[in-house]
Amino acid sequence: MKRMIEHVALRVTNLEKSIAFYRDVMGFKPVGRRLIHDGEIDQVVFRVGEDILVLFHAKDFVSDDIEVKGGMDHLAFCMDDAEYNNVIKRLRASGQEPHRGEEKNLGAYGVGYATYFYDPDNVELEIKRYDDPPEQPGPEWYESGRKMSVS
Repeated sequence: MKRMIEHVALRVTNLEKSIAFYRDVMGFKPVGRRLIHDGEIDQVVFRVGEDILVLFHAKDFVSDDIEVKGGMDHLAFCMDDAEYNNVIKRLRASGQEPHRGEEKNLGAYGVGYATYFYDPDNVELEIKRYDDPPEQPGPEWYESGRKMSVS
């Protein structure tokens, strides 16, 4: 798998309004919607050409006490096995540890393996690798959601 940006994930404060904006204004095609993290987060996936845009919405993102803004949730990079392992080695050599992973999850090309950590400005980064060929998701990956119309 070539090295590339795998997907961009945004936190949104009004999911239906955001779906309408990215679908109707930007012209992106919604392809899936499901609940993740034990139903706490609603996830909507858009296909943007060959790329993926993910929207996350959770009640924890919204508060009556303070203004909570949407924004970047995380940035994901796809890479081959060797580079994936090298990034983790270099991360550990720099004195940091991943805070999540390695775990299987659904990505732009199917089911892959992901590890998460933070950059110096506390932006969450995900690195992802896939088997060759990538495992394709079965029905179990969509148990809490549904495919969305691309019309």
